[in-house]
Amino acid sequence: MSLWASSIPESPRWLLLNARWDTLEEYQNRSPEDRESLNQILDIVGNDLQKSREKKISHESYCDFIHMKSPTIMLRICIMSYIGLASALTYYGICFNVGNFGLNIYLAQFLSGLSEMPSLLVPFLLGHCGRRPFSMLSLFLSGSACLLSLLISKFYDVPVLVMTLALMGKLCIQATVFVSLLYGIELFPTAIRQKCVGLVNLWYRVGCILNAVVVPRQGIPLVAMLLYGSGPILGAGLCLLLPETSGEPLPDTVLDCGTQPGLRLQLLSCCTRQSPDPAQEKEIPFLKRRPEQPAHLREKSTLSKPELPDSL
Repeated sequence: MSLWASSIPESPRWLLLNARWDTLEEYQNRSPEDRESLNQILDIVGNDLQKSREKKISHESYCDFIHMKSPTIMLRICIMSYIGLASALTYYGICFNVGNFGLNIYLAQFLSGLSEMPSLLVPFLLGHCGRRPFSMLSLFLSGSACLLSLLISKFYDVPVLVMTLALMGKLCIQATVFVSLLYGIELFPTAIRQKCVGLVNLWYRVGCILNAVVVPRQGIPLVAMLLYGSGPILGAGLCLLLPETSGEPLPDTVLDCGTQPGLRLQLLSCCTRQSPDPAQEKEIPFLKRRPEQPAHLREKSTLSKPELPDSL
């Protein structure tokens, strides 16, 4: 695996943002196909971004922790980490205890594996709907199915229906995990994308570990199913605070994250302050610009007015 991983080329966008010109030239000289595709990627990024990044790198060196202190980045990290934690609790909680829903354990394991087959259609569904609506719908359906299975198991003795709802919740939460991997890459800027995605995956693993505490041992405990159902529903509501990234270019800096389309809430606008950085100022329209005076007119305007004689 390590030998195979060493052969994977680095991202051209990351190389461009970090001014790795030697590596970019090496990629261009490999083959005509690589040169053509690399030139297309660099054209998408744009020459303006390249010049601005050269000036910023030559004058200032920003720390990754300074980027992560941005309110926008911190909000996205918290939301995606919670979604990963809730997804791990729900998915592995159902997988590890699929034999406690009242059916034969062998039949339950077979149906559990069969229920994951429709998740192969997720890439095709993402081409027709955005990341945020799909995540909200899958999280809400997963939480609702878990809560319904809890109610039916407490008031009605229908193991088949309870098992069906539980596997439906497992299918929806698995689709959420698939989308969250892609969603997290598109939410965070290139400068700190690896660190942010790694932090989100860390909380997903924490959710896997916590299943040992909330694991149902006999039957379906009330606390466990309430946790499996309420967690995804709350995550569906938190998705409203995230922007829609489908069809949008990947953000390269923290400033690019602010241009992604999303909901503008008054609470968040009061908590964030506008930076006086001139790079964030809007460009003055051409019609409102004051035309520069010619050189000979500027020289005349700088001359002092002649003094009048006292007799006048």
